[in-house]
Amino acid sequence: MQLMKLQGFLFIYITQFFKGLTRKLTQICNKKKIIAIIMCGGEGNRMKRYYKTEKPLLKIKDKKIIEYVIEAIIKSDCFDKIVACVSQNSIRTKKFLQRYNYKHNIHIPIIEGNGNGYSSDLSFIIKKFFDYSIFIISADLPLLSQIDILEILSKCDFNKTCNTIIFDKKIIDEIGIKPSIVFEYRKRNYCYSGISIFNLKKEKNYDSEMVKERFVIINRIGIAVNVNEKKDLHIARNLVKSRI
Repeated sequence: MQLMKLQGFLFIYITQFFKGLTRKLTQICNKKKIIAIIMCGGEGNRMKRYYKTEKPLLKIKDKKIIEYVIEAIIKSDCFDKIVACVSQNSIRTKKFLQRYNYKHNIHIPIIEGNGNGYSSDLSFIIKKFFDYSIFIISADLPLLSQIDILEILSKCDFNKTCNTIIFDKKIIDEIGIKPSIVFEYRKRNYCYSGISIFNLKKEKNYDSEMVKERFVIINRIGIAVNVNEKKDLHIARNLVKSRI
């Protein structure tokens, strides 16, 4: 009986804590006018060998990968606007998003990059939304939750030009996912999450080569499971099932 009371108390405490954190971050984000931009214009060549559809539209359980990302962003309630960046590489994703906009009674504007690679599309986005703080996130993070987003925002320094979210490589080593890029930082191996926060209002001339990154280490599985390979998709499906 005492254990049940303790569990109930902890549940209430955690719920209230995150509600308070959400309110605080929402106030901060509203002042900063943060726009969440979902990057979904990549070619996804590694997945095209096995699947006919585009990577963001691959299903895990009863939802498409990109839906998990959209729903986590919406539930966080921290953004002034949500925008999707597509390209000629993701025509089906664009059509899906045009229909999906009404599912949560929220409008998701769609912009089209040139499809010549992540860096090129990122430069296009930064120039288009130069007067805002922008939260760049990959469309292939199916385990992402609103709690992940809240932690990211709580640890970012909005006075810095760029906060790049990274995680310890050991997280994905343990579940069998092979990272695209591994780099050494503070004598440990880290990976990029595909999430960055840019604030370039103070920069007179944007130059991607000159932007200084502030690394923010967040070791959460929700930002670490990036689906690039067929094997990654199977792992993500099993992890989503285990959460239910």
